[in-house]
Amino acid sequence: MIPEYLSEDTVLQAGDKILMINEDKTRIKSDVDHILRKANGENLDIVVERNGEVIHLDVAPVAIEYGGMTRYILGVEVEQKERNLANNLYFGFWETVEFLSSTKDGFVMLVTGNVQLNQMTGPVGISEMVVQTSGVQDFVYLLSVVSLSLGVTNLLPIPALDGGKIVLLLVEAIRKKKISEEMELKIQTVGFTFLILLSLYVSFNDVARLF
Repeated sequence: MIPEYLSEDTVLQAGDKILMINEDKTRIKSDVDHILRKANGENLDIVVERNGEVIHLDVAPVAIEYGGMTRYILGVEVEQKERNLANNLYFGFWETVEFLSSTKDGFVMLVTGNVQLNQMTGPVGISEMVVQTSGVQDFVYLLSVVSLSLGVTNLLPIPALDGGKIVLLLVEAIRKKKISEEMELKIQTVGFTFLILLSLYVSFNDVARLF
């Protein structure tokens, strides 16, 4: 527990294992952070395991100012699990799932206008991140994040990407007729041109942020 961040009506206790918050399962710390952001200060229905018993708690998150923004926390510290193969595989898997989910949310926000194109990062920005990494662990983590991002991006339904090719195959399956090579070439050219222009725009913004 973190005394200076505990609210007067907190009902969480040291040793509680958080199972669910607002009917969403919590497997890793980032799950809790995501739910707190979504709740935006509203009381939380937290299911915990305490001394072998599963109980429901009504918890009010604590508001703190960080970086000029209001964030909400529970005022508790998360126990660090032992580093072994089983735990590494378990938490590595769910961290990957969480990252893929956040990547998907990022694309949705980009399409809906909640995130601007100038907030995207390209090769130049990634290179700057590599320079700022401290140690092999951070470097490998960054590589895995970039690899996952590229994998998800490649599956987007944009011509010239694998996702675009999958869409064309689905269209052919529905029509039961193959798209002409000329038409497919035109579609791929439009997609490729869009990607090149987007890459140039993102790279320009990355360079501008360096100065």
